[in-house]
Amino acid sequence: RRLQGIRGRAGGVRRSPDNVSSSTYSSTPSLPGCRVAPGRRADAGLPLARVTSNRIDLHALAAMDGVGRFREVLPMLMDPVAFAEAFVSGDAAGGCRVPSRGMERHRATLRSCGVASDARSRPAFAMKAFTTPKKDGRTARLVLDARPLNDAMRRPPSMDLPRLRDFIAEVERHRFAMQCDGVSYFYQFPVDASISRYFGIGMKGCDMLLNVLCMGWSWAPCIAQRASNVLVRDLGLAWVDNFLVLGGTLDEAERNVAVFRKRAQAARVEVRAEGDDALWQVRSRFVCVGVEFDLAAETQRHRLDPAWAERSPKFSGAPSGRRTSWRCPAATSFAALLSFAGRLGGRMVGAAAPVWDEVVDVPPSARRELGALRKIVRENPWVVGGVPEDTGSVLWTDASSRAWAALLEAEGRFVDGRQGVFAGPDADAHINLKEMLAFAEGVVRLCWAPGAQRCRIDNAAVVGAVAKGSSSSYAANRVLSRSLRVAGRRGIVLRPDWVPSGGQLADPYTRGTSLPRFPAQLPLPRSRATPFDLF
Repeated sequence: RRLQGIRGRAGGVRRSPDNVSSSTYSSTPSLPGCRVAPGRRADAGLPLARVTSNRIDLHALAAMDGVGRFREVLPMLMDPVAFAEAFVSGDAAGGCRVPSRGMERHRATLRSCGVASDARSRPAFAMKAFTTPKKDGRTARLVLDARPLNDAMRRPPSMDLPRLRDFIAEVERHRFAMQCDGVSYFYQFPVDASISRYFGIGMKGCDMLLNVLCMGWSWAPCIAQRASNVLVRDLGLAWVDNFLVLGGTLDEAERNVAVFRKRAQAARVEVRAEGDDALWQVRSRFVCVGVEFDLAAETQRHRLDPAWAERSPKFSGAPSGRRTSWRCPAATSFAALLSFAGRLGGRMVGAAAPVWDEVVDVPPSARRELGALRKIVRENPWVVGGVPEDTGSVLWTDASSRAWAALLEAEGRFVDGRQGVFAGPDADAHINLKEMLAFAEGVVRLCWAPGAQRCRIDNAAVVGAVAKGSSSSYAANRVLSRSLRVAGRRGIVLRPDWVPSGGQLADPYTRGTSLPRFPAQLPLPRSRATPFDLF
């Protein structure tokens, strides 16, 4: 009865009645009592975690940027003109004000550590702030609900964040590593006073302005990641605020650590390890970004973080969400397995989690898939490292509203190809699903050689789904799982990459009333406006 009262008679969406959480409850006709799992919000009584007062020297960090990727986004912190140009036309004036609940108790803490200051005039954007619990469970971090600001600005550029598979492959090319992370990393980036008026916190009495990089702003991860890449360039890898300095030998790793320390000191970046006694310690076995690595000479393997795997048996419920059925990610994708293990603590309902309303009923087939994947997480087997050999060919797939085409190319010469016209229900499918169908047909019909198979797709949604091993679309998941099973049986590791539409070699063979045939003679003709000099 209480659940029905929250949803209302019409079954719409209502806000949660509590003051701390802003989770929503929704009803699904086919699944009575379906709910959206609430996000992790901190207890109102938790104090804010200690925030460093250190500020990075942005000019010194930009001087180290030999590639120039960090200098491209640096004006968003220092140049008010460049910041205003990032707004959609007419939205720079702002005028948004959303009050925060219960944030007045943190005013003194924010003021004392220099993270925020009292606003002397009305901010351009005064947004809602909330706190999320940290790993220790005793303190919380401040996050700004910057959706009004994000909607008013253009999308940020690429983060330059390495893919998980590339991250793992690069780590396993070395034998030793040193791991550390930035102390309140986002709060070490200062923001110019003329820009801070866009990062306002709506509070009772007097609004506040954030003087540091805002957690919740869409540009913040890009700025932080590109700055981290400057510090570890030619030394190792960075995953936002996690730094990993690598070396093939112990001496090389120690030399790289010394160079990294000099760069961090020159740019005034404060870093620390998990334990103070382990700072700057080089080791061959460690946990980073949710993956445990063992780089010993004879093993060189990786697996899920054991802390996540040990937590999974505590949950005995069913997943929750808006979907009418649950589709588990493919176990062949380590990235999807890692993501699933991380969601076990927040998206499951069971004995160890608070019972919010009722467990969502899922089909028996989905329960079997869920049980199989959770078994893999509990067993947590080691995955032997090593990069598979390249097949020497490239799979190009493309789809139009009417037809699809897939061709296999090796060293600029045509090997084999397939094409067809969509019929039946597929003819009215979304273009993303048609692109997924074209990719699956190409894998099943053209790819036979074991090894790393490069794939070129001009649809970003399909590239992301293949790289992750799962899709948010149930129909796309069914198509994708078929191609992944076939690739797994043949010993093929798919390596998808995005290409612009003008550079898609399969595109010309999906156009026209009568589909053009693939060339009978070599070489393969050049696609229009292709950026790849293959021929």
